[in-house]
Amino acid sequence: MKTLISVFVLIFVLQSCSAGDDSSGSQNYNNSNNINNINNVNNTNNGGNVNIGGVQDIGLFREIIEAGDIPAPSTLTANGFFSEHYLEYPFGSCEERLCLNGMIGRGESLLSNDYMNALQVVMKSYVDPSDYVRPPTDFIVVIDVSGSMYTDEKLQYAKQGLHLMVDSLKADDRLALISYSDWARELLTLTFADGITSKDTMHAAISSLVPSGSTNIYDGLSMAFDVASQSAVDDRYARIVFLSDGVPTSGITDESAIINISREATSDRVQLTSIGVGYDVNYELMKELAMAGGNFYFLEDGPALTEIFVQELDFFAFPIAKDIHITLNAGNSFYAGDAVGFDQWIPSEGGGSAFIPAVYAASRVSSSTEDPTTRRGGGSALFVRLVSQNADRDLGGMMLTMEYTDPDENIPVYQEVSVDSLAGGDGIVPVDSYYSEEVMKKSFLMLNLFLALQEVCQRAVNYNYEGARTLLIATIDHAMAVNALLEDEDITNDIDLMNRLLNNLGYVYDDDYYCDSEDCYYDDHYYQDETVNYGCSTSGPVTGSFPLVLAFLLGLALIRKMRKQQK
Repeated sequence: MKTLISVFVLIFVLQSCSAGDDSSGSQNYNNSNNINNINNVNNTNNGGNVNIGGVQDIGLFREIIEAGDIPAPSTLTANGFFSEHYLEYPFGSCEERLCLNGMIGRGESLLSNDYMNALQVVMKSYVDPSDYVRPPTDFIVVIDVSGSMYTDEKLQYAKQGLHLMVDSLKADDRLALISYSDWARELLTLTFADGITSKDTMHAAISSLVPSGSTNIYDGLSMAFDVASQSAVDDRYARIVFLSDGVPTSGITDESAIINISREATSDRVQLTSIGVGYDVNYELMKELAMAGGNFYFLEDGPALTEIFVQELDFFAFPIAKDIHITLNAGNSFYAGDAVGFDQWIPSEGGGSAFIPAVYAASRVSSSTEDPTTRRGGGSALFVRLVSQNADRDLGGMMLTMEYTDPDENIPVYQEVSVDSLAGGDGIVPVDSYYSEEVMKKSFLMLNLFLALQEVCQRAVNYNYEGARTLLIATIDHAMAVNALLEDEDITNDIDLMNRLLNNLGYVYDDDYYCDSEDCYYDDHYYQDETVNYGCSTSGPVTGSFPLVLAFLLGLALIRKMRKQQK
């Protein structure tokens, strides 16, 4: 009987965990109907929002929830979450590439049930997304073709995105294609996209990619930056587009060495976009590569392909400002607490400072979206929580400053904002809820939701599912109450996602979950600490009978062996 059970279990595992069919038949890569229908509401403000580098979406966080599971806190980053929200700031242009403003918000914290004071550091550009024209760019594609890219059709999704990208290239753009597995190979040297023949050559090179071998990320990136050096000689912008599941298995596999390549070789003219593919993506490595000198997206299917490979790559081709230094001085009654949205905030004497290597024009011009997975490009949001030293609530003495370099003129630009001017004439923060601008109501809610979701996931990691559910229910109720007044599509999408997460937590809380003192297993997905490793493919059972035949033969062998032992 045990043997038969083993056979049935083996059949199930092979049927559910096998890789999907990598062949997808003929493709129609001209997806121009989708390119223009994303966020196409005209911007009513002067200029547009800006985005800092780093993680640009919550794609992996969202995909884990959609799969019925619970994401680790590390899959939800502040910049990724805020970038999927559009904020229509009331500030006009300062007639500089980058303009410094600020907003004050005071409201109830979902975590403490007490009031929270927040300063939002607002950077806005005179570059209007609807008028944005990308300069001629060299796109250097570095794609992982190792054996792991076969599973879950990861390589197929990546190839679909690259075909869309080729279709969107302008005649004065150039493309190079590098593939890597055991070693790196340059399949296409820098080629102008100036005609049907050249684009056909690009499409053919992409279509020829097949998965096999191990993953030599170091060699792939090294070759890409070597190609980018030619772009510098030709006085052109270069954007390296790095696609991988991010798991180095050959060559130099030390992740710090891989990250150092990006840190040392990127500049204001050579930038790196990392695109993670698949549930088993090495999220931390891809994120660190982005932090070192670029940005990171998680590749989802459907409309997100166009958004990432066409629209977002356009806007991240070159920075609108570089070497940005932001400083906040302490005031009479308030000092700077922790910062949210800044990758590197350094506290100092009641204030703090941050350095941002570069900022880019954000692509979205409205909170309206065609699809919940096409929310990228809203712009970064940077917050500093203000802590009161006494009962005066006086913002006097707090000064916010910014200095950056104009990449065209290569000259420094200095701006400052007196924080007390953000709280009305007397600079006193009211006792009750207060928002210096109407849009700060949405900003403050975004901050609250991010902090609460981080805590929900952390409680789940610590096996406190009842506490996670309780906080998540309170968060959803609060978001619905605020959004009843805002009627904002971004927040509506947040609420929908939180309800799905609540449903997933419900299954856990209803005892369909087993935990011991160290490890947790849920739906074949393994969680330990803040690292998430994924089990079977979510693409469904593989077509074909090979797994069943293999399981049947193994089962017969086991039965024959047992019969011989019984004789």
